[in-house]
Amino acid sequence: MGIIVFWTWFPLLVSWLPNWSHRVMFVLTSFVVTSIQHVQFCLNHFSANVYVGPPNGNDWFEKQTNGTLDILCSPWMDWFFGGLQFQLEHHLFPRLPRCHLRQVAPLVKDLCNKHNLPYKSLSFWEANELTIRTLKMAAMEARDVNNSGVSKNFLWEAVTIHG
Repeated sequence: MGIIVFWTWFPLLVSWLPNWSHRVMFVLTSFVVTSIQHVQFCLNHFSANVYVGPPNGNDWFEKQTNGTLDILCSPWMDWFFGGLQFQLEHHLFPRLPRCHLRQVAPLVKDLCNKHNLPYKSLSFWEANELTIRTLKMAAMEARDVNNSGVSKNFLWEAVTIHG
């Protein structure tokens, strides 16, 4: 429903602009600006593990460490990432202002080491490589079909509401 509302509203909004050059520039600018945030979300989440199943005891912290990836960058790049490069810290402390996530990161890393939990952080390029490998692996898995010609993977089950 949300997608239908957006794709009804967005063209109507664009149609109010005075001419085609303004319309094209508005659409390109809006997509370029949001693509930066989209890339950041993809890097932090796509290559991380996905938890499937009911909650299992008191393992919320473990699920957070397995399901996210931090991006290593210089402090001067914090303005560009907006604090989203500290995804684990953001998931653990969602109300903590982004300007403090860099200060909390070493404490979270020490806590993960103390409890033998993964603390995944990669450079921007390494995260891109890992994300592309993960997407390729998902695409190859989606191609896998059984003898009846029906895909037998989680994506197929989710789309067909089979699983």
